[in-house]
Amino acid sequence: MKSLLSVLLLLLGLSSVEAQKAANPKKADAAPKMAAKPAKPTLTSVSPRGLHLGVEQVFSLAGKDLAGATILTSHKDLKPTIDAATSTATKIVFKLQAPAGLGRSSHDVWVKTAGGESAKLKLYADDLAPITTTAADFKKGPVQIAKLPASVWGTLTETGQHDAYRFTAKAGEELVLDLAVAQVGSVAKSPTLEIVDANRTVLAVNRGLDSGSDPFLAWKAPADGDYIVLVSNTTMDGSAGHVYRLTMGALPYVTAFSPLAAKVGQETKVTLIGHHLGDQATVTMKADKEGMMNVPLDAMTLRFRTMPSLRVSALAQVSEVEGNDDLAKAQVVSAPVNVSAALRRTSFPTRSGSGATGNELENSFYDTDHFAFDAKKGQTWIIETNAAQAGSPADPKLEVLHPNGKPVARLLMQAVRDSYNNFRSVDANNPDIRLQNWEEMELNEYVWFNGDIMKIIRMPRGPDGGCFFYINDGKRRAYFDTSATSHSLDEPCYVVQPYPLGSSIAANGLPIFTVNYQNDDSGDRKIGRDSRLTFTAPADGRFVVKVTDTRGWGGERFVYSLSIREPKPDFSVKLAGMNPTVMPGASVGFSFRAERTDDFDDPIQIVLTGLPAGYWASSPLIIEAGHDLISGSLHAMPDAKADADWSKLKMTAKGKNITHDAGTFGKVTLGAAPKFIIVMEPDVGGKAVMREIKDETRPLEITLVPGQTVKAWIRAVRQGNDGIINLDVHGLPHGVIVDDIGLNGVQIREKENERPIFFRAANWVKDQDKLIHAALSSARNEHDSAALQTSFPILMKIRKAAGVALK
Repeated sequence: MKSLLSVLLLLLGLSSVEAQKAANPKKADAAPKMAAKPAKPTLTSVSPRGLHLGVEQVFSLAGKDLAGATILTSHKDLKPTIDAATSTATKIVFKLQAPAGLGRSSHDVWVKTAGGESAKLKLYADDLAPITTTAADFKKGPVQIAKLPASVWGTLTETGQHDAYRFTAKAGEELVLDLAVAQVGSVAKSPTLEIVDANRTVLAVNRGLDSGSDPFLAWKAPADGDYIVLVSNTTMDGSAGHVYRLTMGALPYVTAFSPLAAKVGQETKVTLIGHHLGDQATVTMKADKEGMMNVPLDAMTLRFRTMPSLRVSALAQVSEVEGNDDLAKAQVVSAPVNVSAALRRTSFPTRSGSGATGNELENSFYDTDHFAFDAKKGQTWIIETNAAQAGSPADPKLEVLHPNGKPVARLLMQAVRDSYNNFRSVDANNPDIRLQNWEEMELNEYVWFNGDIMKIIRMPRGPDGGCFFYINDGKRRAYFDTSATSHSLDEPCYVVQPYPLGSSIAANGLPIFTVNYQNDDSGDRKIGRDSRLTFTAPADGRFVVKVTDTRGWGGERFVYSLSIREPKPDFSVKLAGMNPTVMPGASVGFSFRAERTDDFDDPIQIVLTGLPAGYWASSPLIIEAGHDLISGSLHAMPDAKADADWSKLKMTAKGKNITHDAGTFGKVTLGAAPKFIIVMEPDVGGKAVMREIKDETRPLEITLVPGQTVKAWIRAVRQGNDGIINLDVHGLPHGVIVDDIGLNGVQIREKENERPIFFRAANWVKDQDKLIHAALSSARNEHDSAALQTSFPILMKIRKAAGVALK
């Protein structure tokens, strides 16, 4: 019939298209397709990168999907004007004038279209006009720098590229050359700065003002004439991301300052260390409150990499009196106190003359500082340095000595089992070490690795795992104020037990170690290269703090402050997983990380109250003694409201005699329906409970006896996703693990919906109740659930068997 109708319509003179519409009326009336969503704009580069203060410049943004874009900046006084005639979908040309008073600084620029906002790129403001070079500019020889000072932007795009700049200098003239690489977000990891003469004789080389920093030279020309500065990458690699900025000239540059600390309410004279500082080398300031305070220097004139800032406290301030290199001439101070000092001499000959960079001295020797103070028996003091935290290159090491020079002993460590690292070398940060005979070890035991004392937090959970040691901020902790160090393959170690000094220890054929009061890098890993130790006086008397640089380095920039103060135990907690998006019927993780101060080591309880109807969150949460992390789960009921009132939510953290506010979730967004929902449930008769998602309004319970195992289930309620799901269980009491998980960890395989798991508790785990949950995470990762999809929690109850006493 349809074909007959088409023929009749054609005979009546209708077009073939009209005939098809008439023959298929439903198809003809179909709704038009929805317009495609505009693509999100992408930026790949901005050129030039340098903003010349007070001068209008023309810039170009490269990328894609830029049609119709507007340009946004991070400063209200940066107002770009787009040149529409020369802009395209892949390039935006615009004019921009930075105010002269903006100061040397960095600012973001990005674009916005109907498709969204792009990533942000950086512009760097300076009072020097930026010169931009490319690899092609060097094909015929060095690029001539007509006048100093100058600011040059280049990119090491080619393999083995060396950018050469010719400049003229006068004999004895000191020039500062600052090569900014990491400072401008470059991907170059091994930049090198060299100065050569016309005969290509190397006059100066620098690969970093300090270890791990960008190159810097303060150089004096040996004679009038032309010289060449070379910029390269030691590893010879190159790309469009290997960008750099070379600033050179007789520029006022601050490379250090002293003192690093000040007393609140007291006027402090700060000496700036560097080059061409003139009458700006000293600054007087007065702090009216404790904390960090910037030095009020002339930021428009002086250049520096990091703004100098002083640590202000109520401690009395004294300055080092030179001559304290000898123990017998130790400078006597009265604790509590803060001492401003410097390690000005080195233990080896250093290059002098034209190549010196300001942190090198001529032939000298190792600088050692000694400070004596009096203490009563049993009195506890925190002794710590502030150097690296303030930008000083010093790497201080602390030792507490008796007046006769003997180290003050802290405790004894008896080795009870021997072992060794049987897999691979590990650095000072790695908490995962494979130990021989780990089956003979227990959680919370100390392991001695050549003076580095660590503590086991988790045993291997499968054939491909190692012993996992306690960490802080992802770095392996060291105990008893020892310092974390690297350890080689096959390096011996011992499980050790601490004993007070003077204890009678039965010989067992293994060594007994004496731990002295000394520290290189703080064992809690919170203050970088700086040192900290907790000293308890063994008797009334005088004690001497010895300060050295652990490498034997020194110079005028190697300043530090030494504080001897009473401990103030405290803590704070920080919420991770703020502004969460939680899907209806599902859960999302969050976590709290504790910052413990001055040996505060008690449990911390975090309570959440005032959640709106339709939502549920893990509460209370317990950060166990000696630990710093706990994870929780925020759940949205299937009928949760998107406009729920979160204003009454309150989070409170409580420790021993201390209470702190713990923050808030921020903006909570109800997301789209999940592709799967994770469920964790107890085992009942060999099967999961199989509770409906709508009934997840309170935690189910599971009971585990110390020394035993209990079965549970993890299920996936799939709603359009049939793939592999990798999981782990977070929030477990210390001493409880998911047992025998194999190489792949906890995993629900493709197109499967459940799997059993087994919890095992160590014999010593105490009775407690704790909320736990499954999380989308690898079993090798830290138990941090922040922003991960999780299950509704279950309540794990640890209960010892009737008639069994826990040791």
